[in-house]
Amino acid sequence: MFINADGVNLPREKGQVDKTMSEDKLFLLCVDGSENSFRAASFIGWIASELDATVTVLHVLNEEEAATLPEDPEDDDYVHESKIGPAVEALEGMDVDMAISVQIGNPKEIIIDMSAKYDAVVMGYKGMTGRRISEVLFGGVAEYVLRHSERPVLMVP
Repeated sequence: MFINADGVNLPREKGQVDKTMSEDKLFLLCVDGSENSFRAASFIGWIASELDATVTVLHVLNEEEAATLPEDPEDDDYVHESKIGPAVEALEGMDVDMAISVQIGNPKEIIIDMSAKYDAVVMGYKGMTGRRISEVLFGGVAEYVLRHSERPVLMVP
């Protein structure tokens, strides 16, 4: 959907390009500790540094993983030792403005809910399970986000 200046969703004509981007240029980077999420971080870091954009690094934990969380999951020590550490370190090395969000719940739902606040969602095309989108008929987080996000989704191989 195309959103005009009044915030009204308009149907996009075939061939029409949505050139809207918030003034702040915000990207949601979804990481799960996989090699592809690290590559996604490196790629969006380069884009963000060129656009002077901010990247929010999102990691979603299930209930079992959440039981092992420290009191402050966004603490520097935890971040650098956790699955999101390599992605955060890649962005820090590129001097990109960054925020970190560690959430608990269903990754599909959380990513879709959070994506509304961002210009684009960035993620690896396959995660920790190693399955590609084309190999997953139902249930893959990347496929779900690609199909349900109202924001652009950038899949990084």
